[in-house]
Amino acid sequence: MPVKYVNRKGQAHYLRAVTAKKGDTRYYIIKNPEKYPDTELLESLPAGFEFYEQPSEALVVLRKNLQTNITPGEKEILEKVMQQHETVDDYIIDTEANTLLVYTAHFYREEFESDEQFKFFQAYNAKLRFEKTDTGKYLAQRFCQLSKYYSWITLETSEDLAALAQKYCYHIDKESLLDFWIEGEEDW
Repeated sequence: MPVKYVNRKGQAHYLRAVTAKKGDTRYYIIKNPEKYPDTELLESLPAGFEFYEQPSEALVVLRKNLQTNITPGEKEILEKVMQQHETVDDYIIDTEANTLLVYTAHFYREEFESDEQFKFFQAYNAKLRFEKTDTGKYLAQRFCQLSKYYSWITLETSEDLAALAQKYCYHIDKESLLDFWIEGEEDW
């Protein structure tokens, strides 16, 4: 039986391996295993690799196993804060190498006629990022759309992730998040 990953939209993805002309193996994520010979469909993931579902659009990719210095306890802190949020109930917390990202839903369920439509079209936007430094401090960041700063900007640095999460996650779906500016810099 081929290895399978089902994303949040309910789409099944399979892994196909093909030998290239130079002899190395190339891997492809496919949705229709019937189109390919059974010999090309893998029954397990290659060693050191994992399926990864991108939070923004539910795109499934094969990537090397993530090496992260973020602990499950740190992710749990953000989960607890977001669960207490009064106006955001659809979100994803993703882990990168040294970062926790909070994505919020782009659409509301009420905007669609069925759950299937809602799941298919739902997208998520990265709103907040908590970056862990080598010294154990956390940088609370939001994305800035201004051309001069077009990137993640640091709002505050602290050793207390819970305090940062409480302070900034409250604003995650509000315009007030834009009131926070670059740490140590005058508001433009």
